[in-house]
Amino acid sequence: MPKNKDALIRYRVINRCLREKGRVTLQELKRACEQALDIYPIGERTIAADIHAMRYDERLGYNAPIKMDKRNGVYYYDDANYSIDNIPLNSEEMESLLFTAKLLEQFRGVELFQTFTGTVQKLIDAVNVYKLSDNNSSFNFIEFERVDEVKGNEFLQPLLKSIMNKQVLRIEYKSFTSKESKFHVIHPYHLKEYRNRWYLIGYNELHGGIRKYGLDRITGIEVENNKPFIDKGFNAKKYFENVIGISLSDEEPVEIIITFSDLRAQYVMSQPLHHSQQRIDDIDGRVVFKCHLVPNYEFYQQILGWGDEVEVLKPEKIRDEIKTITSRVLQRLG
Repeated sequence: MPKNKDALIRYRVINRCLREKGRVTLQELKRACEQALDIYPIGERTIAADIHAMRYDERLGYNAPIKMDKRNGVYYYDDANYSIDNIPLNSEEMESLLFTAKLLEQFRGVELFQTFTGTVQKLIDAVNVYKLSDNNSSFNFIEFERVDEVKGNEFLQPLLKSIMNKQVLRIEYKSFTSKESKFHVIHPYHLKEYRNRWYLIGYNELHGGIRKYGLDRITGIEVENNKPFIDKGFNAKKYFENVIGISLSDEEPVEIIITFSDLRAQYVMSQPLHHSQQRIDDIDGRVVFKCHLVPNYEFYQQILGWGDEVEVLKPEKIRDEIKTITSRVLQRLG
């Protein structure tokens, strides 16, 4: 069994490289492990020993089908469906996960970690459940929400570095409405997650304004070292304070009066529609709230999703828009 947590991390990195890239050299695995652990250098003998352990160490239990093509020195999985992620955690891996969960729990109140509070809590909950369960069971008595990996997340680290180092980027981007990808010169300011998708916020030179780009639609990025960085003093909290989600417009925020059924109101109070939400009245078994925001796409999506349990009382413009949308739905239904 491995004697330190670094080895456990290296196994995971090697597994990820073999799964994502298919065929990799020892040098590529070495660099990936160095980046993951932020340790330089890691010897090639260490990586070779890790591969040997993954293949043959019975106590480790991976029995990884790693093969090497001697013609070009690349490693690959002989079974394309294999992953060590499919193998139950051993005691030492569980110990490492417990340590990480406890460490993250200590930092949940730190402002830097506020964005990831839900993620940290999921990890802590998963570890606590794992401790109480039989490691050989299939967890058929509890099920966590599964979020599939979204395309584009591989750009998170380089984008974050570019934001921190104030580097101008040239990104190749294919929007949902375009048949071909286009290039944009962006001065990156911020990364924002919404509903398990990441977005890059930055200044677009061509359009002369702030724009957002879904990472799942970015196909390539390059650093423009010869371009000076333009800092527009972007403030993410102020920029998104009047909207739900990620969609923005030039409209001014308005006061919206909404009424909910008593049952739905309990959910809305526990998970507010918007940070400006206030409970202001109770009328005929329904609860009335007010919010101050810009009614964007995500707002209408949320309201319509509640069906007949919600009614927008004011302003009339929003009521009319909801009537228009529901009328289109009824027309399609015949």
